[in-house]
Amino acid sequence: TGLHHCLMDEKGRVAFPSPLRSALEKLGAHQQGAGESFILTQSLYEPCLVAMSEQDFQAQADKVRQLPPSNPAAMQFKRFVIAPATVVVVDKAGRVGVPKELREYADLERECVWAGVVERIELWSKARWDELRRALSSDELQRTREFLERHGL
Repeated sequence: TGLHHCLMDEKGRVAFPSPLRSALEKLGAHQQGAGESFILTQSLYEPCLVAMSEQDFQAQADKVRQLPPSNPAAMQFKRFVIAPATVVVVDKAGRVGVPKELREYADLERECVWAGVVERIELWSKARWDELRRALSSDELQRTREFLERHGL
């Protein structure tokens, strides 16, 4: 969990914070050579990237495989989440390389934010993260509070 502000270098590498590495290990991330590996892909719900263990990614792929192949929503999920997914490896310096296509989707430039949000880890451009926070109106916050209160949070 937590927010971690990082800088991306000109080669598309960004630090992957150790608290998030620990969280991902608990979710089943694998050791590969010098470092941990995990899946990085587009979020279907937000303009950011999502990091997940290969085990979690495989579980999602298995679920979508059970859906009718002609279903438009299943096809969109396959094209939008499954197809761009990439295995990334944490290097000796604690960084991961983010492929150009994923950087473009999430509008990642120099300043980035890793957000540990319970069951997932997201990678945001700092500009988009700040925009998301500013865009929350008091009415939206009130609706969010009411929803969470109904669910005991």
